[in-house]
Amino acid sequence: MLNNCAKPRLTFPKVLSYYNEYKSYLSMAGMECSAQSVSGVIAAACSGNVSQVKEAEQAIAFLESQPGFFPILAEMAIAPDIPMTFKRMAAICLKNGVTKFWRTTAPNSITSPDKERVKKALLCSFREPSKEVFSQLLEVAAKVSRYDFPKAWPQCLPCILEVVTSGQDRGHQLRALTLMYKVIKTLSTKRLSGDKKAFREVTEHMFSIIGSFWESSLRQFHSTSDVTYLECSLISLKLLRVMLTYGFEDITTPLAAACLKAVIQVSEQELGHRVALPPPGGDGAETTSVSVVRFTYDKYLVVLIKTFINVQEKFPDEFGEYLLPVLRLAHATGFTHPAVLETRLVARSLHLLSGIMLSDAYDVFKLNNRGGNVSDKTIHLNEIRNAFFTEDRVTAMGNTCISAFLKLSPIELQNWTQSPEEFAYEETRHVSLFSLKASAEHLLLNLTATFPEILCPYIVKLIRECGAHNRGDLDTVLLIDSIYSVTVICSYDMFDYIDIDTWFGCLIEELKQDGPYCLILRRRILEVIGRWVTIKLSQDKHPQVYQICILYMDPSQDIVVRLTAATTLKAAVSDFAFYPAAFNDYLEPALQRLYLLLKEVSECESMVKILEVIIAIIEGCGKHIVPFADPLIERLPALWEASVEYKMLQLQLINTVRKLAKYLGSESPRLYKFTDPVLVYSLTQDPEQVLLEDALGLWLQLVETAPKLTPHFAELLKCAPGLLQYGSETLKSCLLIIESSILLGPATIISNYGDGIISACSTLYPDIVGEAKVLIDNIVLTIIKTVPRSSWPDMTPILKLIISDLNEFSDYSKILTMSLSIICYVIIIDMPYFHQLMSSFNNPKLYSNLFEVWLHKIDSFYRIEHFKLSLIALLMFLPYQPEMVRAFFKDIMAVVEKSVTKCTDVDSDCRRYDCLLKKSDEDENDVLLEGESEDYKRRQILRKADVISKIDIVTFVKSKFGELQGLFNQEEFAKLTAGIDEDVYHKLSTLDLA
Repeated sequence: MLNNCAKPRLTFPKVLSYYNEYKSYLSMAGMECSAQSVSGVIAAACSGNVSQVKEAEQAIAFLESQPGFFPILAEMAIAPDIPMTFKRMAAICLKNGVTKFWRTTAPNSITSPDKERVKKALLCSFREPSKEVFSQLLEVAAKVSRYDFPKAWPQCLPCILEVVTSGQDRGHQLRALTLMYKVIKTLSTKRLSGDKKAFREVTEHMFSIIGSFWESSLRQFHSTSDVTYLECSLISLKLLRVMLTYGFEDITTPLAAACLKAVIQVSEQELGHRVALPPPGGDGAETTSVSVVRFTYDKYLVVLIKTFINVQEKFPDEFGEYLLPVLRLAHATGFTHPAVLETRLVARSLHLLSGIMLSDAYDVFKLNNRGGNVSDKTIHLNEIRNAFFTEDRVTAMGNTCISAFLKLSPIELQNWTQSPEEFAYEETRHVSLFSLKASAEHLLLNLTATFPEILCPYIVKLIRECGAHNRGDLDTVLLIDSIYSVTVICSYDMFDYIDIDTWFGCLIEELKQDGPYCLILRRRILEVIGRWVTIKLSQDKHPQVYQICILYMDPSQDIVVRLTAATTLKAAVSDFAFYPAAFNDYLEPALQRLYLLLKEVSECESMVKILEVIIAIIEGCGKHIVPFADPLIERLPALWEASVEYKMLQLQLINTVRKLAKYLGSESPRLYKFTDPVLVYSLTQDPEQVLLEDALGLWLQLVETAPKLTPHFAELLKCAPGLLQYGSETLKSCLLIIESSILLGPATIISNYGDGIISACSTLYPDIVGEAKVLIDNIVLTIIKTVPRSSWPDMTPILKLIISDLNEFSDYSKILTMSLSIICYVIIIDMPYFHQLMSSFNNPKLYSNLFEVWLHKIDSFYRIEHFKLSLIALLMFLPYQPEMVRAFFKDIMAVVEKSVTKCTDVDSDCRRYDCLLKKSDEDENDVLLEGESEDYKRRQILRKADVISKIDIVTFVKSKFGELQGLFNQEEFAKLTAGIDEDVYHKLSTLDLA
């Protein structure tokens, strides 16, 4: 097997002498690569000369498609006589090439002979002493194994395993183990059923060998104190962890069960050995070997704990057999020896305890609530868990979390002093779950939720005892801060245990206290108030919260306290029970303090946080914000300039302005000085197009609130047809913008951009469905209704598509309704044009198909206006199509009866009247409603001018019935009338339409 790991067959001369050779090689397309030419290219790529590097990039791009290039790179990367810089570059190029060209379906894919040479070189990579080069080769081997193992590379793992078990060179052995771990870990991530089966087969063949090697390496470490053996044992343990988690369908098999028992036993032993090591910085100079052993031991114990975490998550039921010893181990690691262990190890132990507590497999109460089956085993495991978490132990664990893990560290306090904005951001963002503080918070939350009757009274007791503590001592203040933080973390579980209204008064008094460490408690108290104001604090105390927030946003306060006060204010105004009238007196001072704070902070995250508070106030207060908007508007250009490198801040600014524009309404032109250049940049100049979606939302809001069309809006609309091509993310916003822009300035928009809009919509229409089609129909309908017939653009392409789609979308009521509405308006406005349009199809059955859909799908209409519009158009159209009247007379009368019934009612004098006409008269004074957007007002005005609001349907139907009767002689009309359904005929008689 080791013959496959032979040394590379190429030898590489001094590469620096071959720089010029790769230039001549570029003209030799089709010839096999040579070691000399590739060496020259790599030398040029590492030269540091800009022109040479660019030429080398071009050469590499060309060579990637040539046979032999990647094997030479692989052999170059492991050759002993090549400078490390060049080897690293060769390994990187190889990694990139494998990613792009290894798949057989890739263009210019690597040939099979070249792949075999690359694989042989990779199997020799354990001989590479450089960590930088070896790490790149590990990535290459992992990618190749993911594609080719086991079918095209069956010798991969056996060859590596032989190097591991031979034990000839410990350095080689360690690197081969690392290579095996990388490959195994990559294979374990494959999720197809065949790949899972293959990985289980690998586990079956290798697990016992790796397990034996793990134990033997650990024994050799204890007998020789050589840390290399501990490192070998560590990587072997990582392999076992991956195979235990993903290589077994059931961990109750003898092999897996024996391994887990051994892992538990080793964990207990090695924890004792680690605790016995002298702490860093002890008496005397610490030797390097002791430091390395301690560091490796910490990693070793972390992997042991991770093994339990992974197995418990994957096999919670089967893991119950090991529940008690694992709980004891995790508790000992996290709470018995936390002072002498590395914080990452303690954090993992806390995470393991949280996982066991959260698992449904050990919680009878959760299973009962969810209607699950509670087995005897679950009851037994629940008893084990509850027996372990005694009242004393839970209390001690909670106390340790509060007094040790949640306290602000000296590093955090230093960061507060040196970088206050960074500190405020780090405290509120979602940190890694495996940091000690986050793990402690998670565990404490789970403890409080699982054992509220134990921990909640204890926490309340700690809060009461805080009143007697000395605020002049830093350790005491940090403990109080930690206790108060628990009421934020576990607020929902403590709902029934804390009388927040009473405690609120005490917190207010404590806020007023001065002292050397008062800032720590002020920040925390403000955080507590911000949490409880949305949970339980009485409504009559909310004004005090507003006062407190404004007071502590004062420029004289610490920046961290000010940012926390701003966050508390956001929580207060975002509360479901927020009452804007109660905030009116505080609105101006709150905004003034926020504007000052926004001006003073320098970090992007701080600006975003403040803008979030302003957005919350805008949404909560609505129109009340308008008189106080000018300072923010004046600050916007400077903020935009400062946000050039921070897309997140730019997005927040755009969203803030969008919210502000909504409530400024007709006064939104105050924003144009800022929004005009921002929209141009976001829509046309932003290279990553990160701002596009939010910018479209702002554009739409500005158009909807604009009192009149500005030249900038008209010019900006040139972008709209192009933006329609971006797809579903922006399509809806673009179509809504076009429709609202037409309403804003119909004559200007349609005369300048109408043809382009119709052309873009016609291109899109066949490829879209559902809501997008409805939006395009709305645009067409808006054009038809807002300008006279002489000003229409060429509507023929889009109208033909709409007519063609009637049958296809006859079951989609909204599209059908919109399409028929468009046809009805065209009939009413320009009957000859409609006939011309229908004739252009050269389909003699088209009228018949149209009538069939029109008459048989009338029930899809969902508004009275549609029934009235359809009836008007139908009665205007029928005199021109007597053949259709004869063919569909029965259905026509049924539609007339239904439409008239929908659109009319009877007054007290038993006279029939038009409901919509009466409603229009009643709404005459309500067109310009206060508080509605300008866009809504424009739509109301357009509705008033619509034909639906001008024609009395009763009079119109009576007149058209006379015309309809005149199309036929008396005998023929009587014959047609006799074919009407009796029920319809009776209803028509009662309508008195003759």
